[in-house]
Order: sequence, then structure tokens, then C-alpha cells
Amino acid sequence: MMILLLSLWTAAAALGAVSENHGYERSTHLAPEHADDFKNQVHSLLRGGQQGSSPAAASSPAVAPAASPAAPVVEPAPQPQPAPQPAARRLDWSAVGKNMRVALGYSILLAGYYMWIVWLPCLYCSEKKKYDDEKIEGRSFDMYLSYRFNYWLSSNGTGAMFQLLGMGLLTVLTLNSSIWWLLKRESPVTGMWFVSCWVSASAVDPTSSASSGFIGMISTVLGLVLLAVLLTTVADFFTQKIQAAKQGRDPIVEGGHMVVLGHSAQSKQLLEEVALCEADSKPTTVVIMANMPKDQIEYDIAGMNVDLKDIKLICRSGAAGCVEDLWQVGADVASRIVIPDDPALSKDESDAITFGALLTLKGQGDEGWPLNGYITAQACLEANLPQMTEMNPSRTFVLSSETLGKLMVQSLFDQGLCSIFEQLIGFSGDEFYTAAAEDLGITDKTFIELPSWFPRIVPVGVITTKGEFLVNPDRSYVMQAEDKLICLADDDDALKPAGDKPFFDRASWNDKVALTIPQVECHEDSGDDVPIKALICNFSERGAGIGILFALEELAAEGSEAEIYSSLAEDEVKQILFNAQARAEQKFEKISIKVHATPAAHMTSAYRLKALELETFDHIYLLADASQGVQKADEMTVATCLQMQNIFKQSGTDKVFSPMVEICTTTGDAQLVQMGMTNTLNTTLTMSRALAMVAIDTVAHGVLSDLFSSNGNAMDIKQLEGFLPEDTKLPDEITFAEAAAIVTRAAQMVLVGWSVCTGDEKEWIINPKDKMESRPWTSEDRLVVIKDI
Repeated sequence: MMILLLSLWTAAAALGAVSENHGYERSTHLAPEHADDFKNQVHSLLRGGQQGSSPAAASSPAVAPAASPAAPVVEPAPQPQPAPQPAARRLDWSAVGKNMRVALGYSILLAGYYMWIVWLPCLYCSEKKKYDDEKIEGRSFDMYLSYRFNYWLSSNGTGAMFQLLGMGLLTVLTLNSSIWWLLKRESPVTGMWFVSCWVSASAVDPTSSASSGFIGMISTVLGLVLLAVLLTTVADFFTQKIQAAKQGRDPIVEGGHMVVLGHSAQSKQLLEEVALCEADSKPTTVVIMANMPKDQIEYDIAGMNVDLKDIKLICRSGAAGCVEDLWQVGADVASRIVIPDDPALSKDESDAITFGALLTLKGQGDEGWPLNGYITAQACLEANLPQMTEMNPSRTFVLSSETLGKLMVQSLFDQGLCSIFEQLIGFSGDEFYTAAAEDLGITDKTFIELPSWFPRIVPVGVITTKGEFLVNPDRSYVMQAEDKLICLADDDDALKPAGDKPFFDRASWNDKVALTIPQVECHEDSGDDVPIKALICNFSERGAGIGILFALEELAAEGSEAEIYSSLAEDEVKQILFNAQARAEQKFEKISIKVHATPAAHMTSAYRLKALELETFDHIYLLADASQGVQKADEMTVATCLQMQNIFKQSGTDKVFSPMVEICTTTGDAQLVQMGMTNTLNTTLTMSRALAMVAIDTVAHGVLSDLFSSNGNAMDIKQLEGFLPEDTKLPDEITFAEAAAIVTRAAQMVLVGWSVCTGDEKEWIINPKDKMESRPWTSEDRLVVIKDI
């Protein structure tokens, strides 16, 4: 209505302008009935002038001729005047336009007063009454008004914007025309005309005629329309560019960056591990490409609170097996490509995506992509690891997470092994470094001698001249000049060349202890002669349950039992077990398996857990069911631990409740520590750290693939008396160098650390920095070794 009034007022101004122009035209023309008389008079004057003039007279002042007495003056006969005609009645359009302008101007003025004096106050009172009637507590009236306005604005859309525009124009015209009347004591309608010209930004002088003002305002409006079209075109251009950037359609123009093909909950750990690395070769740009919208990837990572430090993160949407998408993220010029598994898919499906990506990368050019880098991939099934590696052996480094189940089983036999393993993986502690044997000055020395020459590192293996990785090589292996030493060190500065003599005189020590500690071969208690009973909770096809069963089949005695507590149906569990045995070409013969199927909603119920008779189990494994997210998985795991701990207390058993728990977040780990449970393993974090280490330096691949494999070396916890003759008294004090000499003399093992007991707590120290510092030793202390299995 308000906009309609404004339009009518403008039209009235136009009408007045046309009327004024019409009146002006009439004033400059003679009436038709007087035109002939006017013409006759003009012609008579012209003829008289021509007869009584001469050329001379024409050029001199006019002089009245003398009157001649002989020539009488003849007066012209009077002409009869025509009868006057009645004037025609004509409509005065100028007055009509003026009256319409005045009427509509005052109508607009009254509408503005009505809006501010009546309508808006009534609307305010109405909203206030609604607010009071609804009795909303904890929300102020201002918040209520803001909410109502936002709702009205969003629900009415474009109509609401036009209403606001009309109210704004009406307010400007009413307010300024009233001020005009108060200050100038002139008509407010006149002031409204001036305000209209000013508001429309017209270049016409408001004091000019109405027609000029009307044309100026129309031109200004049309100009604004053209300007709006131009601005819209330019805005659309930049909007498309911004939208393309937001959707990740523009190509990555980088070099030497890292490309991660896939996004999941483990992206946080992978990115943070790369950020922790201080190596000079670390890429500073990481590109994540996943088959989901770019903004969703960015939203997920922002919600993870990832500590990127100096890493520049770029997200893109695309398929790992599409060559166009790989080119968009610069896979050809990347220095590293990481392909983690997808925990949302089954193991076979995840490995299928990895196979597709590896095939696409291999098929680009003669040598494949990346042109000057390498690929690190994760295989869900260990059986697929050789095939993935063979696709491009010189550029592809593959790790398998299936052996983490074996690590969890070993951790129950040897408490603390998981925490030791986590210390060895990642950039937060000691790392694996390499250095040429010739540069270190250890050419022609045997591997058993090397620990005595380096006080700040622990030698763990050798890279031969053929490129073979030998972790825990034969003690008599002789170092060649082209060989590289693999060692544990806190930084690369620790790899200094050996001096003229070793810091630990092993030969003198051998002569000294030979009388009291004769050399013997290590005697181990296998521990597999007694059957065990194990419980595996939250079993699923995707988790570590299959690996635990195969590890029990390998390590446990014949006649052992394994019971599965799962939310899956019994037939589904049996099908998973059948597929796993067929895939591995191995059957469960030493262990018998029993399934307890329970609805997912009752997995943490106390009565369900009591029915399992928890006190009868020797080993309890609590796995994380991450199918509903890592947070939900840890909540279920912690709740199950609380219920089981309470059941153990009520049972009166002498057994200590110390399960092997798989966690997904640091929050879950902290909660378990509050409950007194420290035997935990974050499998997601462990694999993320391993992938990050291999992505930064391929040396880690040789060590980790050996430690992860089922036929290589393994971490183990040993007692010192196992390396001494029977009935030999333990030393009261010992140095790390002496302990390393005892271990390497008795067995094909590498000592990498030991335990330090403080009360009831046991801390594991990897690569002690002062290897000649003597410390007390008790029967509760343990050694950490790498041994051949």
C-alpha cells in the first residue's frame, strides 16, 4: 500500500509536468479566429513602407513629409468588427496534477504518521501480550522480538524485503518532509518533492520544473537497474569462482606436498603426527581428498580440533581411483601419497578402493605417479599386502593392521607391551634413523659390537647394499662401507661418528664377568603348555577380533577356549569366522569357539555380563565397536569396563580384573586410567602414527613391516634371569650397557629399553640416554627386547 501511494504521487507529478508544458505551448500561439487580421495588418505595413521610401531614405533617419495643401487627407473607412465568439471551456491539467500531488503527498504523510503513531505501537503491544501469555522463562522480551523478526523475515522471503523497503521509504519521506515544514515553514508536500529527488539520487535540480525532475528520476531508476545488472553479473562471476573454490573444483598448484586419499576418524591422528615431525624433509602442505563434499571434510576436521602447527591443509572432493581427480590434487607432482583404510567399509571393500587407487597411479606414464615420490598404503587384510606391494615395488610401501590383534594378545601375556609399542611409533619420542656405516666409522665391525660404540642410540638393524632391511641381524654380521645402520635415537644429532675407542669396553667386561656369569643361551618359559580361556567382547568383522583369534591359535596351548560376546547374530559371527579361515587358509584347531549373541542395546547390561561368568576367564579383550563413531565406541567400552569391574568385586574372586582394552580417543584412555586400567591400545592412533612415519621416511617401513609381520621380529618383555645361568643371583645394580651385553651374549636379541618401578607403578624407558649410569635392579624389573620369532 505504501509503495502504491508513492507510485501514484510520482505519476501525479508527471501529469502536472505534462500539463505545464501544454499551457506554455498554448501561450506562445495565436487563436485561429485572430490569425487572418494579424496577417492583413502585417502585409499593409509592409506595402506602405515600400511605396514611401527611397534608397537614400532607407539609409537615413526617417523624416515626416510636409503636408501638401493640394492633397486632401483621406481617412480609411472603418472595418466592421466580427461578433465575439464564446470561449471554449478547457480542462486545466496543470491544476489537476497539482491537486493530485498535494492530495497524495498528504496521504503519504498521514500513512507515515499512522505507521509510527498507531500501527507499530499496536504491533509492539501485541507481541508483548503474546510474550506475557506464553510465560517464557529464561528468555528476555528482546530475545523474543529478535526471534519473531527473524522468523518473519525467513518465512516471508522476498515479500518481507519489499515490506521493509516500503517502510523505510515511507519513514524517510515522512520524517524529512515534517522537518522541512518545521524549519522552512513551507508545505510538507514541497519538502516531500525535494526529499524524493534527493533519495532517488537524481542529478536534477529539485527547483527545476516538474517535468525535468520526473525525467531525471526515471533516468536514475533505469540507471540503477542497469547498474544492478552489471553488479549482478560481476557478483555472479566472483560467486562462481568462490563456489568453485569452496567445492574444490580448482586444481592444486603445489609441489612436494603430501596427498591423503581418504578421510575418516583417523585423519586427526595422521595429520597431528605429520605436524609433530621435525625432519627437514617433512612436507608443509597436506591435501586430503575424499569421496564426499569438500565443506563436509572441512567441517569434520574443524570439529576434531586438529593441531596442525605449521601444516597447511587443503581439502578436495574426488575419487581415489579417478585420474582426473588425482590430477586435480597434484598427485603427479606430490612427494608422498598416503592411502589409509576406510573404517566405514568392510575390509574387502576398503582394500578394493586401495587396489583401484594403486592401479590408477601405476598407469600414468612409464613409471606412474608420483613422478618424484612414493606411496604409503594400509592393507586391511594381510593377505593383500604382497599384491599391493608388487604393483610398484620401488614406490609402494604397505603396512597391515591385522597383526595388531597379535600385539593385543602378547600384551596380556606381557603387561605393558602395548605402551612400549606406542612409544616406538610416532614422532613424539625416539625415532628410527639411518646413517652410512662409513660415515659413522664402523666399517668391518660386527653388529654385536655396535652398542658399545654409541652412548646415545640403540642399533636395531642394517640396510644392506642390496637394499634389504635386516632388523635384529645375526650377531656376527660384519658392517660394510655401503651399509646403513638403523638405530633408535631422540634426534639425528645423536648419530655421531664413533671415536677411537668404545664408551663401554665389552672385551674387558667379558673377562671380568666370565668368572661369575658364564655365557649361556637364553632360556625362555614358553607359557603355551597350559590351556587358557579367553573372552572377546564387541566382536565384529571390521575389528581386531579375527587377529586375536589367530594369535591365540598360534600362542595358546591346545585345548584353549575362546568365547565371543557380540551384538551380531550367531550365524553372522560364524560366517565371519568361516571367511577368515578360508582367506588365511588356516583353521582354528587349538582353540574352540563359542558365541554369545546379545542385542546392541543390552551389550553393557550388568545381567548380560554376569551370565558370562567373567571370573572364569584368564584373558578378557574389550574391543572398540567404531561403527557408530569413535566417541560412541569409547562410551560403550568404558561402561562395559565399569560393569565388569563391579562384577569382579562382587564375585569375591582372587583374580585381578586386568583386561586388554582397545580405545579410540584420548578421553577414553584418561577415563580408563581413572579406573586403574592402563593395559590399553589405541589401534587407530597406532596405525596413523605408523603411516605418518613411513610417509616421512621409508626407513620406518622396513622396521615396522618387520615388527608387524607374522614371520619377522617382535617386541617382547623379558626377565634378566632368563639370560643368566640358573641359580645365578641377580645383580644389585646394573647399567644399560651391561644389560645389553648380557642380552646380546646370550641370545639373538636387541635390548631397546627397560622398566623402572616406582611403588606399584611401572614406567617403561626406551633408549636410556646415559647408558653407563648404574641403577638398582630387582626381580620386578623387566627388559624390553626385539627378538626373532
